[in-house]
Amino acid sequence: MEPTYETLKQQLSALSQRYTNLGNLLAEAAQHLKTAGTPPAKTLIDELIAYSKDFSEIQQKFIAQGQKGAGQATSVQQLQNLLQSLTATPGHQKTHQQALAILERVLSLTHSEQAEFAPLQTAKNQARELQQSIPQKNPELHPVAEALATGNHPLVALVNLVEKQDQLDDNQWAVLEEQITTAFGKSLGVAISRGKINFMVQKTAAVPTAKPPIPDIVILDEPQGTANPELIIVPSIDVTKLPPTIDGKNIVFGKAPLTTKFQGKATLSNLNLKLLVHLQGLGDRTFTAREYAGTRGQGRRLEAFQIQLDPAIPGLSLRYMAHIATIGDTPWIPEGQLVGERGKNRQIEGLAIELIGPESTNYTVFYTAHVQNKGDVPVCTNGQYCGTKGQGLRVEGIKVWIEAKS
Repeated sequence: MEPTYETLKQQLSALSQRYTNLGNLLAEAAQHLKTAGTPPAKTLIDELIAYSKDFSEIQQKFIAQGQKGAGQATSVQQLQNLLQSLTATPGHQKTHQQALAILERVLSLTHSEQAEFAPLQTAKNQARELQQSIPQKNPELHPVAEALATGNHPLVALVNLVEKQDQLDDNQWAVLEEQITTAFGKSLGVAISRGKINFMVQKTAAVPTAKPPIPDIVILDEPQGTANPELIIVPSIDVTKLPPTIDGKNIVFGKAPLTTKFQGKATLSNLNLKLLVHLQGLGDRTFTAREYAGTRGQGRRLEAFQIQLDPAIPGLSLRYMAHIATIGDTPWIPEGQLVGERGKNRQIEGLAIELIGPESTNYTVFYTAHVQNKGDVPVCTNGQYCGTKGQGLRVEGIKVWIEAKS
């Protein structure tokens, strides 16, 4: 199989991250050689040979793609310039469109009795996340788009089980139900079998009646001090039709004072994470929510990680575990503590994360991993195991985020 645009880009990116450090080491070794006659360390020579070999292999891949100028390229920057002339694979756009169509079908699902059926909401949240990350036109094939387009994804199983119930034999039903149960929990499969999950019926839109506009009101803070508090009056509106998102005894809307206390959950904007990972050859690196923490295409194993809410949310915490090569499953570790080992050359092969505390039912934790030979695996939630066991495949990076349930 010919290397794709995405593969070449990732390999060049990995190479570009190496040459700066390697150049610094060579410069230092050259100075020692010049001043004291100290030969370069064997490890440095080996790394230089490996870099040269990797550069040549990527150069040959460009030549195989028809880039004749690649044979004369002498630097990573020249190869990166050649990369711009490679066009997107024609099938990528079609694959992305097919994937987005599947996600639209997932988002149109509804529970006939429960508007906020948690397992279905988990699936729809995953679909929304993917919908935002899959572009319709891009030279890079999204790692999950192909799985969606070819039917090899739990969200496709969800659509097929709802849509084709009467057409499936027992074996086909069992296969789809197992995929859904593994990804989203048994209760979602049960709800489908009982006919409670269906696609939303499109209704003819009624002609909207003109309504007086509600003014946008932003009050940054309640007046401070106890003596002669300031009274703020804004245009009179029907307070009962507004969500109680402002708390203040000295705020009056026309003749109706707003007295309802704020009971809302923390928003996504202030629900951040601090994610630390220990990567082979790179050491500790720190990331935040929704950032990819790790590498791709460099063959570096993830050896340890720790996660914590930053800032802390009252009543909400998380814990996590990992499957480590030659050791197996670790116990569940509370947030802020390291799981895994530094400098022991043991790779993490999978992980699970779950929320705990009184407020945990109001949130969902999402996480995914980049696994050796598999790429980015499907997004998992709330304690689901993400990765492999017993296959000797390293995790090379992870991505974690938390969302408040709607």
